Amino acid sequence: MRYEFFIAKRFIKTKQSKFSTPIISVAIASIALGIAVMLLSVFVLTGFKQGIREKIAGFGSHIQVLPYNVSNEYLTEPMTLSPEERQRLAQIGNIKRITPFINKGGAIKTPSDFLGVVLKGINSEYDTAFFHSNLKQGRVINTSNPNEVLISAEICSKLDLHLGDKIRVFFYIDQTYRQRAFTIVGIYETGLGLYDDKTLICSVEPLQKLNLWLDKQYEGYEIMLKDYGKLQQTADSVYAALDNDKTIQTIEELEPTLFAWLSLLDSNVAVILCVMLLVSIVVITSSLLIMVFERRQTIGILKGFGASSRSIAVIFASNAVYIILKGLIYGNILAFLIALLQKKTAIFALNPQNYYLDSVPISINWLYVLLVNLLAVVICSLSLLLPARSISKISPVQNIKHE
Repeated sequence: MRYEFFIAKRFIKTKQSKFSTPIISVAIASIALGIAVMLLSVFVLTGFKQGIREKIAGFGSHIQVLPYNVSNEYLTEPMTLSPEERQRLAQIGNIKRITPFINKGGAIKTPSDFLGVVLKGINSEYDTAFFHSNLKQGRVINTSNPNEVLISAEICSKLDLHLGDKIRVFFYIDQTYRQRAFTIVGIYETGLGLYDDKTLICSVEPLQKLNLWLDKQYEGYEIMLKDYGKLQQTADSVYAALDNDKTIQTIEELEPTLFAWLSLLDSNVAVILCVMLLVSIVVITSSLLIMVFERRQTIGILKGFGASSRSIAVIFASNAVYIILKGLIYGNILAFLIALLQKKTAIFALNPQNYYLDSVPISINWLYVLLVNLLAVVICSLSLLLPARSISKISPVQNIKHE
């Protein structure tokens, strides 16, 4: 063992003075708190992005295939994927599922009120797991029954509707109104007001009949991906696999406002990381300077025996690294305890009207955990340069006599 590390180990085991002991404890606590705040910020940001992205995808998927229309963008035309297009899409490895859909605007009329809504028609291929997970009452629709509808709790509250009620939805088609009767078999609530305020889920069959479309004609197709991180790459592949009469829209193009808001959260987390790192730098620098000040007699003796300033700097840097690592360990433990508590109990609630989620979301990404810890270690280690330079200015003659 090199003598620098031997002496550093003795310093760590030796009881510090009444002055430096609380300072070192505060340093460890500050670093631990800073690491915990940084990790929790990353956990929450990742959770927000994932939670909101999953809700939007639950209503509209990751990529939508739509007919390409240059004459009138508001005119809905039917489309069908050809066998050749399906074959080309099947060769794209990141595609998880392709399902058709139809959206149709209408209005629910009750004896006392009315409300504009959008009916989303789905068939048996559609994965209803999202609506199962957000179901409050009843059940998800049976797509083989054209009279069933899944409605949101928000719409029920506005129109005083309940499970089992029959509703009439009016559609404006060809300069006249047509109506369709549905029975409410389920009530869902996602907290995503942009969709809860207007979206009903029904079978695709009644909407095809209203549009006078054939069984295999739809408004578009929804594509769910296996890995969202490859969204743009997969979108380009999907577009290349389609015929010229079709185009695509990604989830980020469907809801640009929400994703712009999520991008702003990135800058907030960056500010938090910078502030916490700055605090850690100040704390570790101050603590090491205090340790150098208290040990200046020992430094003088070591220099008198021929130790170089660099060797002595290694001794105190080793002490500082001990403080940093101890703070990192405590900070990681604190962050994970809070994160697991929130995941299990959702103790920190949110207003879904403002945040689209009913509790603070937590998503633990191990790569981000590693990066945050490495960043903290590197930055705190660089902060040791200033105290190390102060060691070279300590005079052996003056400090050996110091009492």
